[in-house]
Amino acid sequence: MTVFSDDMRAAVIARAGGCCEYCHLSTRGQVATFPIDRVVPRSSGGLTILENLALACPHCNSHKWAHVSATDSVSGTSVPLFNPRTQVWSEHFQWSRQDRGVLDGKTPCGRATIALLQINDPDMLTIRQLLARVGLFPEIEDGAG
Repeated sequence: MTVFSDDMRAAVIARAGGCCEYCHLSTRGQVATFPIDRVVPRSSGGLTILENLALACPHCNSHKWAHVSATDSVSGTSVPLFNPRTQVWSEHFQWSRQDRGVLDGKTPCGRATIALLQINDPDMLTIRQLLARVGLFPEIEDGAG
């Protein structure tokens, strides 16, 4: 297990704005510590440097594990997962206007990432909806994002 220095952890959290860089769940209101994810895992040659680190909620982190790609449900092809260091979140994801708390993929990368990380798991939807009701998940309050 690699230990991240306090300074490195603080830098990752600050850059992420205290939110999971995949599903945007805030660290506020959570009892679990959010792990630091290596965007490119060590098993694929990823380094423990700020340019390869992302803040991930425990749910996203446990599903991402050592994956770097997943299957897009529309094309059926394997595509790289969303990389928060090189890609813009809003280009790949948007909050559903029909289903409060559901994250929709706008691109093959977005759809594959949502599927692999199980971002729309019913328990995660419930958590996002409850947090939105108390003002801790403002992105989905009006369906914007």
